[in-house]
Amino acid sequence: MTTDFRQLKRLAHSLGLTYQQLLARYHTDQGHDAPHSQAAAWAQQEVKRADDAQALQEVRAGFIDSRVRLWAPVAFSLATEVHTSLVARADIDREALPHISPGHYLDAALRTGPRQLPGQLACMRDFLEGRGSSPLRSSTRITFRLGTEAHTAVSSLQSALRAAGLSRQKGCVVSALTARFLDSLPRARTASEHEQPERPTDADQR
Repeated sequence: MTTDFRQLKRLAHSLGLTYQQLLARYHTDQGHDAPHSQAAAWAQQEVKRADDAQALQEVRAGFIDSRVRLWAPVAFSLATEVHTSLVARADIDREALPHISPGHYLDAALRTGPRQLPGQLACMRDFLEGRGSSPLRSSTRITFRLGTEAHTAVSSLQSALRAAGLSRQKGCVVSALTARFLDSLPRARTASEHEQPERPTDADQR
């Protein structure tokens, strides 16, 4: 019971709620008879939804910034699989977010990812796990325009990697940060899902 209480308190804090407010929202959403044992699983889903929404908001924020400030180009080598996912995500989201580009996602990934080398290397290790030792054996050289904060993040990363004798890992770290950010986004709706008509209600059929 103590473990459940502590877990719920942590989840409540992540949502900006007190423990009591979290339980009240749970029972409002799931019903007054909903079992207490399911509250943690429900709260975890709420945290994920909040994180998903925040990630997409970061993309929108970058897009707005790119319309009012001059973004400068930066060249990268991205793992081909990450570059493919990046372009595909932008293509799908463009229906709801006109003029969005892959660079806006990369900018958000750099702004919101770990800013210290230990965290960045940990992200890279997670990325490498299950992909073999050299995911950049198939890489794509790209140039994207980035905002000031993302530029600062790249410069700091380059300096830290150089000091650690890991300069050649820049592309792998950026690929890892990008993949991590793409995974944090809500599931993209395909064009066919956007076009799917709403199912008629009973009232509509009368």
